[in-house]
Amino acid sequence: MKRRNLIILFMLVWGFTLNARDNSFEPRILLSDSVPGNMLIINSYDVMSLKFRKNKKQLFMELVDSLKQILYEATPPPNGGKLVIIPELIHDADSDSIIQSLMFQHGASKAIVIKKLDAFFNQTEVEVTKEADGKSRTAYFDICANITYCLYDMGTSCKDREITNCEFFTKRNVVSGLFSAGPDIVGKKKDAFKIVRKNALSYLSQETFWK
Repeated sequence: MKRRNLIILFMLVWGFTLNARDNSFEPRILLSDSVPGNMLIINSYDVMSLKFRKNKKQLFMELVDSLKQILYEATPPPNGGKLVIIPELIHDADSDSIIQSLMFQHGASKAIVIKKLDAFFNQTEVEVTKEADGKSRTAYFDICANITYCLYDMGTSCKDREITNCEFFTKRNVVSGLFSAGPDIVGKKKDAFKIVRKNALSYLSQETFWK
């Protein structure tokens, strides 16, 4: 232990001696490549500009906020850094320059941007069954989420990734024809949040952030 302390002391004295001899000597802090910086989570999807009825706009705004929180909680954190949610909407038309500026401001090397979000019901098929008094028709519906994410690296434009995931939700009788009105997504709010969460987790499972 004493020998180790003497070696450390010698190195310190030697370093100060070099500094005294060479006025150009400047101390440097070396950043490890394993510390890539922070990551931002940003929304650029302007729900209020859409031609939705009021309660559907409200639902979609809540879905976007929920998606940001899911990404914040489920994204692998950078080594030595942190995830930061940007609360304000960043309009898509101005996104490149503003997002790069935000990344610089927050010490981030990457940013996940929500470009588009949709949650809806999709009729997958109509099953026709012959019966004694005629035919019966049953329509099947999936609940789906379609979300476009964009991953920014510092100094480069973003890379889009569109994720669509669907799962069976319900079936109902069709009086005539081959199409039936599906469930109302606003009335199935809890299920909309669930499918959006699954979409986010699917995206994160496909994206490699820290190489």
